[in-house]
Amino acid sequence: MQTARTLRFLFVLGFVAVAGMRAAPADDARAALVGGIDEVSAALRAHPSQQDLITLLDTMVDKHFAFATTTRLSIGPAWRDLPLEQQARLTILFSRLVIRTYADQFQSKNPPVVTYGPAQELRAGRYEIPTRAVSDGKTYAISYRMDYDPPSSRWRIYDIVAEGVSLIANYRAQFDPIIHKSGATGLIQTLEAKLADASAR
Repeated sequence: MQTARTLRFLFVLGFVAVAGMRAAPADDARAALVGGIDEVSAALRAHPSQQDLITLLDTMVDKHFAFATTTRLSIGPAWRDLPLEQQARLTILFSRLVIRTYADQFQSKNPPVVTYGPAQELRAGRYEIPTRAVSDGKTYAISYRMDYDPPSSRWRIYDIVAEGVSLIANYRAQFDPIIHKSGATGLIQTLEAKLADASAR
């Protein structure tokens, strides 16, 4: 009887330990997202000019966003055949375009109020965290997909799904025709032109 109780206790203890191990990455991913959004919200509360906001977000890129992953997934299978120089150039241009687009959407004087749902595992090292953002009386459903980077020991955003539309899927649909027609060179030229046009505005 004592042996059976001991075995049951050890089984429960082992189950709890494993459950705790599984929960830790989800908690870490969620905490990284909350910290990143809090940092951006604090910057917005200072009411920077549009150009200052773009510059500020640019300094936060490596810390909170996995743009190398985002760019690779947005380009798709063609990515693996590109020279490293083109991969690096596309990552830089794409990150700048997304940051400018993100900054242009913030016209409100107050940052959105965000509530967070539980992290959902997509696969090992990747989680999706649903949120509700309230801005100017409107509510938006936004999910953030987080990727774990072992070298830096950081969780970073690699995709954003706003009202059911994935950032990666959206850009993939735009990039595919350009790559098929003009290759990576054509895509680089397109991104450069988009950035030049945005800067002119």
